[in-house]
Amino acid sequence: MAVFAVIGLGQLGAAVARQLTEGGGEVIALDRNEARVDNVKDHVARAFCMDATDERSLRATGIADSSTVVLALGENQLEEAVLATMLLRDLGVGRIIARAGTEVQAKVLERLGVSKVIFPERQIGMQIARQLLMPTVREVVPLADDASLAEVEVPRAFVGKSLADLKLRAQYGVNAVALKRRHEVVQDDGSAKHRETVVSNLGPETVLELGDILVVVGDDKAVRTLAAAS
Repeated sequence: MAVFAVIGLGQLGAAVARQLTEGGGEVIALDRNEARVDNVKDHVARAFCMDATDERSLRATGIADSSTVVLALGENQLEEAVLATMLLRDLGVGRIIARAGTEVQAKVLERLGVSKVIFPERQIGMQIARQLLMPTVREVVPLADDASLAEVEVPRAFVGKSLADLKLRAQYGVNAVALKRRHEVVQDDGSAKHRETVVSNLGPETVLELGDILVVVGDDKAVRTLAAAS
């Protein structure tokens, strides 16, 4: 079982800790705020109320066994993030993911050897803007600077047509890699429930239905063009 550690148990850190546990990871959670520790202690393997810049205490948590440590400290906790990063490096932690609020903070953390810097507020803002601009796009996952994986609701104009008919690559600049389709399933009590399945073996003959979600790869402009087809 992979071991992870999360330092800083605000909304971001607590959410990361819970998701890692639900995904099968063993999680060590740390924060100096007792209420925050109490909030997650039943959802992680080990929880500690402590100062992450105290080397002796940090070592005693077993954090050196972690494959990845997530530093989810607040924007005003740069000094603590810097000291914690230095200690984690000394303890031999291989991968450190740190939160930053500004480009300056990101540069400082990167120079200390942080593996990846994240800007959660910026990413959430981009996601909200994307949803407003492209309401038929359910989710976008950046793959590179010029490519994203996106889930797009099938436009009504596409319903009943095959992928061969649509020529998505030629017409819209995207490649379809999978399809999500909803099915109505009758429960034991007679009630109906919708269940979503993934169709990954797409072919030219695959015909789209109302309510389908296309999973495509392309640049942001191409995804916007496809979303606007409805």
